[in-house]
Amino acid sequence: MVIALAAIAVTAVRTAISDSTSPPPAQRDGRSNVAPHNTATVDPGSRADTEAAVRYGWQLQDHDEFDGTALGPAWRPYTGPTTDDVGRHDPANLHVRDGMLSIVSHGLSSGGLEWAPGQLYGRWEVRARTQKAAGYGDVLILWPDAEDFPIGGEVDFMEIPKPERNEYTFNLHYGADNSQNGTKVAGDFTQWHNYAVEWMPDHVAAFVDGQEVFRTTDRRQIPPRPMHLAMQQDIGPYEDWIPPRDASTPPEVHFDIDWVRIYHA
Repeated sequence: MVIALAAIAVTAVRTAISDSTSPPPAQRDGRSNVAPHNTATVDPGSRADTEAAVRYGWQLQDHDEFDGTALGPAWRPYTGPTTDDVGRHDPANLHVRDGMLSIVSHGLSSGGLEWAPGQLYGRWEVRARTQKAAGYGDVLILWPDAEDFPIGGEVDFMEIPKPERNEYTFNLHYGADNSQNGTKVAGDFTQWHNYAVEWMPDHVAAFVDGQEVFRTTDRRQIPPRPMHLAMQQDIGPYEDWIPPRDASTPPEVHFDIDWVRIYHA
């Protein structure tokens, strides 16, 4: 797949706040318990040093390259309501073709999925691109297996809610009062970028195209229990985070994922 990277500018905000500015993942139901078993291989020659994993020498644990025509068995599609009950998740909106997964939203129908099982600590990297559109927000998340947000934490290692898709946000949620710490990155996120998160006992760090954009070593902010990867497109309006759909919104809005890779802690 052709790599098209835009220059990025990092703007640290790293402030802890007590009111939520980003939605928690949607409720999930209709899931089956399956063990991950994805067999696609990663060609070393196709990997670029813009991956955090390549730059820092992470050891591959599991992955999905979306080279087939169906989701691998590690994935659990959502079937419940979207964030704030605005719309519904429908597995029919998940399409695997042309070497990528597309989450396609239209009207009040969207899609999302999660990887099972979760784990305590690790590293995740996802190559993705967004489409300009009002009314939908693209999200890559680590979500607690225990479904005990906010106590169990939440790591939004890519949120792009605004129609222009020119600002990436990293949000780390923690504590009973849903405090947050994060950062913002300016760029063209309609292009392909690599989004990564490293979650260890002593820190959480985020990367865009192999460049570290956030780090905390405050143990109060580090998620306490196993988490799993979730990917979804939320539907607006949601407070001042995702605006409503308007006349400029295309009939279909795509959130494309080229690959997902999970690395050992």
